[in-house]
Amino acid sequence: MDTDALNLIWTIGLFTLAFFIVYVSLAWIVKKLLGKKNDDKDLPEYVTVEKYEKDTKALKKRIESLEDSLAERKASENKIAALSGAVNDQNLSEREVKQEVIEEERPKTLYLSPPSPDGVFHESFSQPRVGSTVYQMTTSDDNHGTFIFYENRDALATAMISISQIVKTVCRVENNKSNPQDITNVSEGKVVKEGNSWRVVEKATVRFK
Repeated sequence: MDTDALNLIWTIGLFTLAFFIVYVSLAWIVKKLLGKKNDDKDLPEYVTVEKYEKDTKALKKRIESLEDSLAERKASENKIAALSGAVNDQNLSEREVKQEVIEEERPKTLYLSPPSPDGVFHESFSQPRVGSTVYQMTTSDDNHGTFIFYENRDALATAMISISQIVKTVCRVENNKSNPQDITNVSEGKVVKEGNSWRVVEKATVRFK
């Protein structure tokens, strides 16, 4: 074989080898690129700083809105509770005032000791006292009142000690007797308050039996 033919064979071989190497290299590069693209599809999506801050701000606004709504609801509930309590307190106060008015308007009964010679009752009691109670008085304003003889055996016995002072100083007497066995009321007398005492301004009328 001559030299030119040998050189041609070597040239074709080298060219074929080079082509094969280039082909294999390109195929390997293409495979790597395709594999990387597929791998990128499986990777999670990365969040940028701007998107993170935007999402965070939106979340904070949502939380603040919910907190404001909760605060408004709580304030509304507290207001309702306060108004309800005020209404209850007002109703209670009105009932107390009405009760006080009723109690003030309700006549009060007092029991009087024997009067002084000038027709003044210096002692009064909320309950009758044996040996000290002779008259019974009723008042609605604690300043004016009416009185009657206290029809009781103990009061009668006390009155018999001195009819002229205990009875006749504050009462007009019908069917006057020196030693009456009983004293009954005919009409009420009137008194007005002077300090802690009650002065007779109109005598009562009693009947001796």
